[in-house]
Amino acid sequence: MRMKSGTWVCLLLLVGLGFLISCSSNNSSSSGTGVLYVTTQGDALVTPFSVDLNTGSIASLGTGVGTGSTPAAIILTPTEDAAFVANRDSNDISRYTVKSDNTLTAVAGNTIAGIAPVGMAIDSAGHFLFVANRGSDDISVFSIGSGASLTEIAGSPFPAEPNPVAVRASGSFLYVANDVSGVVSAYSFDSASGALSAVPGPSFTAGTTPSGVAVTLDGKFLYATNSGSNNVSAFTINSDGSLTTISGSPFSAGIGPLSPRVDPSGQFLYVADQQSNQVSGYKISSSTGILTALSTPTISTGVNPVWLAIHPGGVYLYVANNGGATISAYKIDTTSGVLGVVGSQFTTGGQPSAIGLK
Repeated sequence: MRMKSGTWVCLLLLVGLGFLISCSSNNSSSSGTGVLYVTTQGDALVTPFSVDLNTGSIASLGTGVGTGSTPAAIILTPTEDAAFVANRDSNDISRYTVKSDNTLTAVAGNTIAGIAPVGMAIDSAGHFLFVANRGSDDISVFSIGSGASLTEIAGSPFPAEPNPVAVRASGSFLYVANDVSGVVSAYSFDSASGALSAVPGPSFTAGTTPSGVAVTLDGKFLYATNSGSNNVSAFTINSDGSLTTISGSPFSAGIGPLSPRVDPSGQFLYVADQQSNQVSGYKISSSTGILTALSTPTISTGVNPVWLAIHPGGVYLYVANNGGATISAYKIDTTSGVLGVVGSQFTTGGQPSAIGLK
C-alpha cells in the first residue's frame, strides 16, 4: 500500500536480534525501567519516554531532539550508546549519542544516504549500518565508529530490486523486500567489509506489495507482510541463504499489514494492520514455521498503526499510530501470545512513525 502523504514504514531486520527496532538484547528484565524513543513526522523530532517495566506504562522523559525531514525509521546500536534515524524526504541519516540518563544528544552533520531512505539495520556485531533507499533502488552500507560516526564503505550503495522497503539478515545473509516487484531478494554480506553480494539464483516471490520482513531468533524462518494482498508470506531460510515457501503460505492478515515483529521467545508473530486499525497475532510452529492465528487473533489500535516494537524482555508491545498521534501499549501473555491493553493511549507529537526500545 502506498501512502501519498505519510511514511513508508519499512524495516531493516537482523536475525538473532529478536526485535526490529533497537537491535538490542541487554535489557531482558520485565521489571525496572526501560526507554522508548519515538520519531514524529509532524514536528520532525525524536523524543524519549520512560517505560515502567512492571506495568508497561510510559511517561515523558525529556524534550525531543530534531531529526531531518520526515523521519521514517529509528535504530539503536547493540551497545545502546548510539541511535540513528532515517529521514525519508531529506535523504539522510540523523545521528545521536545516548546519554547516561537515556536522553539523546544530536551529532552535528547528518549523513547523506540514497534517495528516500526508509529502513535500517545493524549487524549483530554492531559494525555496519544497512540503509534501504526506496527512491534510488539501492542499499547504502556504512561502517559505525565511535560517537555515532558513519563512514560509507567501498562499493556502496549496492543495487537492489525496484523499491526496496525492508531488509533482514541471518548470519551473513541480508533479505530485502521490494514492494513493486513483489519479491524478497537475498544477499550475503562480508563480516569484515560489509560489502553485499547477491545470493545466486532468482528472487523469492512474496505477495502483493511486500512491506516488511521479520525473522525468528533461531534464523530458521522469515515472514514478509504483504500490504497489497492483506497476508503474510512465510519462508524457511536454507543454509545457503535461499528461501523455501512454507506450506500454507501466505497466511491471512488484516487490511494493509506491515511492520512484522517476532517476540524474543520466537513463539509469536505480530503485524500492524494499517488500514483496519488493529494488530494481528500468530503462533509460530517451531518445527515448520506455519502460522496459526492466536485464540484472540486481533486487538484494536489507534488510527493508522504503522510501527510495532516489542521490548527485549518480551512482555510489552508498543504501536505507533501515525494517524492518531498516539502510542498504544499492550502486555503479551507469554503462554498464549494474546495481547492485553495497557492503560490509555499516550499522546505524542504529530504523526509518530517509528519506535526504538531499550
